[in-house]
Amino acid sequence: MAEETVPGAPTEDDDSVLDDLGEVVDVVMAEDLGPQDPEDPWERRQRLLDSWTAIILAVAAIVAAWGTFQASQWGGAQSDAQSKSAIARSDAGKTATEATQDTIIDSQMWLTWLGAAANKESAKAAFLEKRFSPWLTRAQDEWLAGVKVDANGTPVSVPPGTPLDLKSYVVPKQVESSVLSTKAEAWLNYGDDAGAISTKYVLLAVIVALVLFFASVALKFTRPRVQVLLTLLSLALLVGCVIRTVTLPQYISGDPRPLPAQVTAQAGP
Repeated sequence: MAEETVPGAPTEDDDSVLDDLGEVVDVVMAEDLGPQDPEDPWERRQRLLDSWTAIILAVAAIVAAWGTFQASQWGGAQSDAQSKSAIARSDAGKTATEATQDTIIDSQMWLTWLGAAANKESAKAAFLEKRFSPWLTRAQDEWLAGVKVDANGTPVSVPPGTPLDLKSYVVPKQVESSVLSTKAEAWLNYGDDAGAISTKYVLLAVIVALVLFFASVALKFTRPRVQVLLTLLSLALLVGCVIRTVTLPQYISGDPRPLPAQVTAQAGP
């Protein structure tokens, strides 16, 4: 008579599956494994070289990205500085023209006053003197200091020279033009400095590219000495690039460096 199978009872097939599963678990859990074979020196060297080249490539990629970013930032700072220098130089030229016009008006007014004073035309001389510019009036008072004047304030005698030759005669527009010229020169120098820093970062990016090249081709060679030599070379270059990156000025946002005093100075009165 055939042996009946009770539904739900374990069968021999189920027992074999459970045994196989137990063996898989033992293997995964590292049980019942023999001692590990000693690592071959060649494989160990290749594993170390793989690890070092991976680290070198990762760090070099970061340095290259940062150097490219800094080169772009400093290049932008150079362009901005050169634009500001051109604007300041243009403003200086316009202000110098206005200063020349003020000087011409002062000289014509003073010469007319001198003629009226020489001809003893006191009313005309007083009329003109009241219309002197503030800076000409200041120089005129210094020029006429100690000179005798008549009842109308006209000098009896004229001192040598002119008030326009005195240091106290200062045309404000001329001072402003000088300040703007100084600013233009300072911005130009500032742009040159930024351009030099940008060039240094570009050179740094080129060297990092060599690091990436040497590290990537090191393991392509079969001779161990060549592999080690290229790896050490790329590592040495990378260390130098990292040190150079740290020592170079960094530009993240805002003003890259403190602006020169000539740039921040305000125009005089």
